[in-house]
Amino acid sequence: MKLKKVLALMFTFILVLSSLVGCGGNGDGGKTNKEGGNSETDIEIGYWRSGLGTEWLDAMIEAFEAKYPEYNVYYNESASPTAVVASYGMEDLDTIDLYMCIKDYDTSQMESLNDLLSQTIDGESKTIGEKINPSYLDLEKDAQGNVYQLTYGGGLVGIVYNKKMFEEAGITVEPRTTRELIDACDALFNSGYVPLCHFNPSGYWEYISEVWFAQYNGMDYYMNTFYSPEEPSIDVFKAQDGRYEALKVYESILTSDYVLSGSNSKAHTTVQTEFLNDSAAMMVNGSWMCSEMSGVGNVDNFKTMRTPVISTITDKLTTVKKESELRQLVGAIDSVLDQDKDITEYQSGEGYKVGDLVVSSDDWDYVYSARTTMASNYSGQSMYVPNYSKAKEGAKEFVKFMYSDEGYKIFTEQLHLTLPMSLSEGDINTSEWNAFETEQYKLLGEATQTATEYIMSKHDIFINGGAKPYAGYVYINKFCSNNKADKQNADEVWDSVLKLIDKKYEDDWMANIK
Repeated sequence: MKLKKVLALMFTFILVLSSLVGCGGNGDGGKTNKEGGNSETDIEIGYWRSGLGTEWLDAMIEAFEAKYPEYNVYYNESASPTAVVASYGMEDLDTIDLYMCIKDYDTSQMESLNDLLSQTIDGESKTIGEKINPSYLDLEKDAQGNVYQLTYGGGLVGIVYNKKMFEEAGITVEPRTTRELIDACDALFNSGYVPLCHFNPSGYWEYISEVWFAQYNGMDYYMNTFYSPEEPSIDVFKAQDGRYEALKVYESILTSDYVLSGSNSKAHTTVQTEFLNDSAAMMVNGSWMCSEMSGVGNVDNFKTMRTPVISTITDKLTTVKKESELRQLVGAIDSVLDQDKDITEYQSGEGYKVGDLVVSSDDWDYVYSARTTMASNYSGQSMYVPNYSKAKEGAKEFVKFMYSDEGYKIFTEQLHLTLPMSLSEGDINTSEWNAFETEQYKLLGEATQTATEYIMSKHDIFINGGAKPYAGYVYINKFCSNNKADKQNADEVWDSVLKLIDKKYEDDWMANIK
C-alpha cells in the first residue's frame, strides 16, 4: 500500500477513535452484545446501518449460525460510513472480515467473489449469478469482468407522489413523459398544492438526472461512451447530451413557486417528514422511505411512479416525433408492463401499431428501454471481503447465505425491501407489505436497466480523478433559489458546468490520476 494512503487511513482511524470515546456499547461504532476472536471461524462484520437498522442483520446471523454452527458472527455497527472503514486496508490493525458499507473502487485488497456467482446452493435450481438482475450485475463487474462486491441494501429511487393530491388536482394518469410531469406540476399548483420538495441542497434529484441522461442517449452511450472504461475525452464531458436535456426539464418544474419553501436548506429527514405530512405532492425518494420514516406518517397514500420518459427522446426516434405520439407509445408500453395487454397485440409486420400510429421496431425498443430504466443505489451499498482476512472463507459463506433463497426471504421479511435478485423458485411473500412496498417490488421486477454512477468498470478519471457528470456543480438549488444572484436557468447552469470542465479536466481530473 502506498505510504500516502496508509498515513491518510491512520489519521482517519485516530480521528474516529477519538470521536467515539464515551459512546455506549450499542452506539455508533459499538459492538453487539456478542463478541468474538480473530480466527478462521470468527466472522467480524463492519456494518454501516444507514436507514436499514440492525434487526434484519441479527436475524440473518441467527439463521446463518443455526445452519453453520462452526462459525461465530458478530458486528460493529455505525451510522458513519467513515467510522466503519477506518481501519480497512491496514492488515496489521484490521480484524474485520466482511464490510457492509459504501462502495470502494480499490479492489487491490479485496477477495474476488467470482466463484460465488457460479455456485448453486443445495436445493436450488439456479446459480447465484443467475438469480441476480443482469443490469445490476453489469455494474459490479470491473473492466476485466471480475466481481468483488455485492449489494446488501439500498433501494429503488424514483419520484414518489401523494395519490390524494393527484386525485384532487384531477391528475388521473401518472406522468408518462416529462411534458406530462410539467403539466402535473401546473395542475397541482393551480389546485393549491405545492408540487415538489427536496432536501439540502439537491435532494435525490441527481438519481433522476442519471435516468434522463440514459433515457435520452441510450444505455450504450451512457455506459460505454460517457462512463467508459477507456479514458473519456474533454469533448465527451462537454457534449450537450442527456445531461443538458435533464436541466431543461428542471427549469420548468423546479421553480420557486413549485418547490416547497426551505427545500434548499433543510435536512433530508425534516423534508421527508413534511412530505409525509402533506406539505408537498412529490419528492424523489427511495425504497427505504418506509423503514427510515416509520412512525412519522402513513405511507399508504404514497406511490412511486415510473420515471417519466424525457420528452426530447423524440430527437432520437424516426417514427415518433410528436409529444402526443410519444405519450401514446409510452401508454402502450405501460399496458404491457401492467400485463393489461400482451406485446403481441401491438406487433405488426416488422414494427408495432399503436392505435393509428405505426412505430418502428427500433423506436419501440428505444422507448421501452427508457421506460424500464431505473435509478437505484444498490451498487453503492456494498459487501466486500478483505483478502487478508483470517476468516475470508467464512465471510464468503455468509455472503453466499444472504444470496440464498433462505437468506433473501429473511431480508425481505424483516425489511419489506427487495434486492436486485430473485428466488431460485417461486416468489417472495409480500402479504404483510403495504401498497408502497409492493409497488416498489413491482417496479424493480420490471426494470431492465440501471442508471447510476456506481459503476465498477468506469474509468479512473471518475474514481480517483474526481470527474462528475456535472463537474461537481451543485445545480438543483439554482433553479428554485429565491436569491436572484444565485438563481440560474438551464443554459446558465450548463454554461457553469462547461466552465468547470474546462478548469478541472487537465488541472484536476487528469492530474489526479497521473
